[in-house]
Amino acid sequence: RLVELAKRIVRAKRIVIVGLDFAGSLSYYLAYGLLTLGFDAEAPQGGTGNLQYKVEVLTKKDLLIAISFGQCLRDTVEAALLAKKQGVPTFGITDSATSPIARYCDAHIIAPVVSPSFLNSYVAPMAAISAIHVACAHIDPKRSLSRLRPTHKEYASGSRWYREPKGSNGSDG
Repeated sequence: RLVELAKRIVRAKRIVIVGLDFAGSLSYYLAYGLLTLGFDAEAPQGGTGNLQYKVEVLTKKDLLIAISFGQCLRDTVEAALLAKKQGVPTFGITDSATSPIARYCDAHIIAPVVSPSFLNSYVAPMAAISAIHVACAHIDPKRSLSRLRPTHKEYASGSRWYREPKGSNGSDG
């Protein structure tokens, strides 16, 4: 299913990833990794209206990825339903084959979030998202390498990173 999703991502003109509340970090991570690979991906933040407007402009050439667990958040499920009604392909990341995300999206993957804590554990969804990034990179390795090569050079020498001044040993003195 991850490879199926990666192929859908590669074909999509735009990708909107809906994950709210704690799943917001997952949607951001997925979108950021896809942006790095050169895909037009975003994880909209904000309220119901912002999310609705982002979904309303999607077409059948785009892709909506919905991330929600358990009973699933209403806004996430409604975004998937609206996208599907518009003919937009949908894919879900959820924790059960019977969740609303699994039932209403065209396809889905299961990533358990059970935890002894009062909060869910997002280890499995993070691993799945990392695998999605790798699958997307491997579908068209030439394209991926051409996108990642400048990023690698910037990481090695770019002004984005903090550098100790020459002659400084990094101590407070």
